[in-house]
Amino acid sequence: MATEDLVVTAPATEGETQDAIAGQDVGDAAPDTRNLGMLLDVNLRVTVELGRTRLKIRDILNLSNGSVVELGKPASEPVDILVNGALLASGEVVVVDESFAVRITKLLSRAERLKKLI
Repeated sequence: MATEDLVVTAPATEGETQDAIAGQDVGDAAPDTRNLGMLLDVNLRVTVELGRTRLKIRDILNLSNGSVVELGKPASEPVDILVNGALLASGEVVVVDESFAVRITKLLSRAERLKKLI
């Protein structure tokens, strides 16, 4: 899945809903986010990981058109959503207008994200 084709949807949080209703800009709401506008156009790499597996070189060389590579994750489990290689959320694969997309089902808390960095 190419990162350019990725469509990510998530429900608004209660705080986002309240800000939208009040007509406030996010930069006006908190003093430490006033300069956030400078970063809004920065590109980040978003990766959706369906699963992982280990293969021997012999097995990789035997792959051909139509080969199936099994991943170590059941289809019913959520996929991992990484931003610049760091786990940010989990979600489920959906189809939107005949394209694959990911619905975010859980965002990691700030504390959980910090633990992953250490």
